[in-house]
Amino acid sequence: MVNLIRRRPFSELMGIRDEVDRFLNDTVRLFDENIAERIGWKPAVDMEENKEAFVITAELPGLKKDDIKITIVDNKLMISGEIYEEKDVQEKNYYLKERARGKFSRTFSLPSAIDANKVEATYKDGVLVLNLPKVEEAKPREIMIKDS
Repeated sequence: MVNLIRRRPFSELMGIRDEVDRFLNDTVRLFDENIAERIGWKPAVDMEENKEAFVITAELPGLKKDDIKITIVDNKLMISGEIYEEKDVQEKNYYLKERARGKFSRTFSLPSAIDANKVEATYKDGVLVLNLPKVEEAKPREIMIKDS
């Protein structure tokens, strides 16, 4: 009598897949603590342009306006700050902790020159709005064609 053995060609691949999964899970666990500090939290930002200025809107929830620093050097805008970890006397048992904490920094090269002396910044409900007026020579001008 002949014994038939059922062939499973993918069983070896499944073993390899299990090993890769185990490796990735172990690696992620090593970096899970304070991951926002390691990879660098970057706030969401919108930048728009109109005839008069650039307008930048940044989402910075949980910050006080004193925790935000805005600098302009050589037509580059930098928004930076820090979201501090709340220190509590009691230890907490977190089941999930996703809110970012730590330092952040975003730098933008502006497409044209701005008048740094006229920049205005407002901060309300976790949203920073910067109005960056263009210098006169950077504003678009319409050239009229003369009759000859």
